[in-house]
Amino acid sequence: MTGSTGELELTGERTLPGIPRENYWFQRHLAAYELASTLAEGKSVIDVGCGEGYGPSILARRARKVLGVDIAPEVVGHARRQYGTKNLSFRVMDVNRLEVPPQSFDLAVSLQVVEHLADVSGYFAEIARILAPEGVALLSTPNRLTISAGSERPINPWHLREYTPEEFRDVLGGYFETVEIKGLFHTRWLKLNEKIPLVDFIRVYEMKKYNPRYWTHRLLAPRVGTADFRVGTSGIENCLDIIAVCRNQVLELAL
Repeated sequence: MTGSTGELELTGERTLPGIPRENYWFQRHLAAYELASTLAEGKSVIDVGCGEGYGPSILARRARKVLGVDIAPEVVGHARRQYGTKNLSFRVMDVNRLEVPPQSFDLAVSLQVVEHLADVSGYFAEIARILAPEGVALLSTPNRLTISAGSERPINPWHLREYTPEEFRDVLGGYFETVEIKGLFHTRWLKLNEKIPLVDFIRVYEMKKYNPRYWTHRLLAPRVGTADFRVGTSGIENCLDIIAVCRNQVLELAL
């Protein structure tokens, strides 16, 4: 898989904006960032494993300040040049050893990261550590039941682990007081595509050019938008991506 945006090459490890054939995955990521942005108003926010930087730039439209961190120096350099503003900065960091003080962020966002990590020994613990007492962590990862359906191992070569919704809840429950599981689903024409599959967005990169669905992908992928995805809690085992909303404290509701 080739393509580029600015100085970064599209390898399949991270999604990038501005590449028509990658647009389905880019919009799928944007839909989750739009949800995260609703929690960012006036907050201090960290994006752990921020990739190219488009996600933190979305959060910075509402947040008081945003820090994007990634392990790759070339990615952080690109993000600084492309998106850096007064309230948005980027730093090179290992997600297992975040170089920030405890309880220093109101909102921690980490989308589509854990499946890429060779070592998760400190990842969840670090996110819990840097979260303010009444803060929120929003994490997402692909649903193993749908992205690698019928396979005993991840079909994406960049994925080192995948979770079911129940597995992801159980893992996070070891680090946070409360874990609410939501799911990202197709809607509109992408929902219809599940019933009458004109495009296979997962296996298309294995297809040869003589496969008709290779060409329908080239035609239809650029037409995908965030409105073609929805967040819900019903039928969670069928979701595309698992979205976890985590808190360090159980909030008491005023009656």
